[in-house]
Amino acid sequence: MTTFILDGIWGGHSRWERLRSRIEKSIGPCRIWRYDNSGHTSLEALGAGLREELHAAGGPLNVVGYSMGGLVIREALRMPHELPVRRAVFLHSPHRGSLFAHAYDLPACREMRPGSAFLTRLNEGPWNIPTLATWCALDAVVVPGQSACWKAATTTIQSPVPAHAWPVISPAIHKAVVGFLQASD
Repeated sequence: MTTFILDGIWGGHSRWERLRSRIEKSIGPCRIWRYDNSGHTSLEALGAGLREELHAAGGPLNVVGYSMGGLVIREALRMPHELPVRRAVFLHSPHRGSLFAHAYDLPACREMRPGSAFLTRLNEGPWNIPTLATWCALDAVVVPGQSACWKAATTTIQSPVPAHAWPVISPAIHKAVVGFLQASD
């Protein structure tokens, strides 16, 4: 089983090395998918690229997405596919958009605005993968913070620290992610 980790917009992919190592030691192969997270590429295009990468990896698979990375994962899995995704984790992902996205006129930011055509399409699709979602009430990037709560998630954790980047360094969140991914179906 391989796990893929996706960072969010403007993040340094290597900052996920601690979680990647922890997943690899506990579950099996884990890689950080380095993609164009500059905001200049549409989430639809990024999702198509991830879908190809997941097909090439074979299965079974787990996926972990932070912030925008969670939306890229959801887009990759929105279209009919035969990807053997076992579990998904979304860390502070703006499932219903973020008002903060209005601050930048980039393709990915426009798609992350509340009520965008992209989010409408994304939220209309079915989802049947066991999913953990984390959120932060006072998130300054996913605004409002509850946008990261997702009704399709089977498990939801509210982050106790009011910081968007908390999942990057939080030992407690990393432990919850590993525990969720280890659970049997």
